[in-house]
Amino acid sequence: MSSAGEQGELARRLRSSRLESGMSQAEVANAVGMSRVAIAEIEAGRRKVSSIELNAFAQAFGRPIEFLLGTKPGTDAVAGSPVMNHLARTAKQLTPEDQQQLLRFAEYLRAESRKRRETGT
Repeated sequence: MSSAGEQGELARRLRSSRLESGMSQAEVANAVGMSRVAIAEIEAGRRKVSSIELNAFAQAFGRPIEFLLGTKPGTDAVAGSPVMNHLARTAKQLTPEDQQQLLRFAEYLRAESRKRRETGT
């Protein structure tokens, strides 16, 4: 694959990871310490990404660098799940009391799901 082709594939994976994580370009820019314009340029394949920036993207998206480079398939593990990463980022912004309420609600949903599996409904 050509360098331009590889850069385009990286751009596609970065954009896809951002969207799956539920983040805006501005949120990613804040998380990785770049401008929103730089994020847009990277996602369009018009700007290269340094190894330090790639590491920051991987951390922001909860993805291994190898996935962003296209050398490792995405992970469905909870720790690497974009949905779980989005939930964790959102929960961090809640008050401690609201975090406890969110935890109780998650435990309630888990118990209800278990009941449905056991009863077959």
